[in-house]
Amino acid sequence: MKSDGLGGCLMRSGSTEFNVVGEVIAAPVGPAQRRAKLHSWRRRLPDISLCLTAFVTFAWLRNIPITHDVVWQFWVARQLSNGAVLYRDIWEVNPPLWFWSALPIHHAAAWLHVPPLRLLIAIIVGAGAFSALLMGHLSGDRSTLGRLVTMLLAFWLTVVMPLYDFGQREQLALICALPYAALISRRSTDSAVPLTLALLVGALGAYGFALKHYFIVVPLLLECWLIFRMRKQWRAIRPETLTLIAAALAYGVATLTFAPAFITNAVPMARTAYHGFESSWDMMFVRPWIVIWAFVAAFFLTFGGAFGRKAHPFVSTLLLVALGFGIAYLVQRKGWMYHSIPVTGAAALALSLRLTMPDMRRAIPMTVGLFMLSLPILLPIKVGPYFNFFREQVDPLLSTLPKGSPIFMATGDPMWGWPTVEDHGLVWASRLPSYWMIPAIAHAEVIGPNPAPLRALGRQIQDQAAIEIRCASPAAIMFERRGNYVFQPRAFDVQGFFLRRTEVRSYIERNYRELPPTRMLYMYRRITPPSAPPKGTNCPAFTRPLS
Repeated sequence: MKSDGLGGCLMRSGSTEFNVVGEVIAAPVGPAQRRAKLHSWRRRLPDISLCLTAFVTFAWLRNIPITHDVVWQFWVARQLSNGAVLYRDIWEVNPPLWFWSALPIHHAAAWLHVPPLRLLIAIIVGAGAFSALLMGHLSGDRSTLGRLVTMLLAFWLTVVMPLYDFGQREQLALICALPYAALISRRSTDSAVPLTLALLVGALGAYGFALKHYFIVVPLLLECWLIFRMRKQWRAIRPETLTLIAAALAYGVATLTFAPAFITNAVPMARTAYHGFESSWDMMFVRPWIVIWAFVAAFFLTFGGAFGRKAHPFVSTLLLVALGFGIAYLVQRKGWMYHSIPVTGAAALALSLRLTMPDMRRAIPMTVGLFMLSLPILLPIKVGPYFNFFREQVDPLLSTLPKGSPIFMATGDPMWGWPTVEDHGLVWASRLPSYWMIPAIAHAEVIGPNPAPLRALGRQIQDQAAIEIRCASPAAIMFERRGNYVFQPRAFDVQGFFLRRTEVRSYIERNYRELPPTRMLYMYRRITPPSAPPKGTNCPAFTRPLS
């Protein structure tokens, strides 16, 4: 017996110590316990490594430039928080969810006194890590090393690969789709999934699939595959399916309640003119990411393992995710890089999992597969972060304007104004990020046919431009020069289209001096003091100069 120094006594029996009431206070750590602790540490190693990687990645990416579409998204969130009404004060063709989801980030950033786009970067990095974590734990019984590699690769493909288009909806959709694909693959083996985990994955999937209506094809393909694979064992009522249905109904009700003009205004407008952005099939397919997709498809056609009973179910569900987003890429028919993000990410991850299968432990498939896998992994290094190659045309003028000055641009591409206007602290004096209707209007006027709805839309945006110019008294006005937009017939004169309105032409003549044009822009600078808008004019609040 010995004293514990605190008025108590200890008794020792062999190598185990007891206190005076016989409770064990110390036991020897034997080989079995040490092996258990080591095994537990190894099992946690992928999760710990992923978290450390996320912190390092955020430190690396925290100040990257953000694409113009995302800057516009948060501009809209700022206006909505100040009382603007989406689809009335701000004309958009995109569904409201993307803008609504920016609102809590905008308010949280104001509360934390940080720029909202910096907070967005942190959230996306964290969401990518969380997605990889969920996916790793749902993807089946794999070795610790295999799970580590899969999770880190998923994190890279969802967070770093879309570096140029960081924050775009397709990146968010990929982040949300990977855990859902892993969950469906687990359902196909009739494995138990905790209720809370299934609900969480279903909620993530519901958000990602709702960002664009095209994305609905992804969960539909996965469900059809699950029905075919499970046959009589398939059950429609599951936590994740109920979550998807409930979220879809809630989103529909919220849209009809809080943004009914999306249905009555935005959708008809998009049907009338958004086809002007459609690319030719040559432009759709002559893209570097198409090469990656073709390589992955050729690999699975050559070596198998995509579908069937012998295929790994997670490989199959990932390929279905890639196929679903590939259909969305084709239906949208734009050929833009960010539309390719979820296809490339899901296909690359499927290829990586296929390479871990036992039958791939041969020189030829492993060498070929690793080469193909290196292409999407190295893509962000080749492309780099976002760069606006238009701003060299507008910076010389915008940099001379005082902060808070209104600016008006009539261009077909949002890259002319965004994010440059925000970077200079200027006021955007328009309801639109750009006049995306111009290509369709130009094609109709120059080539034809020119249907009545499109002519009416042309008059509507001319009227609206006249109101916005009179409301804002812009410090500078810019018009895109003819023939510089890829979808626009070269014979169409953008400036002439807007100056058809007599009040716009006379107002500019009285108050502005024309500057020497650049290769792509006509520019005017105001030479008179700002004037009050005409009485009775319904001016949006965001057209007023910043205080």
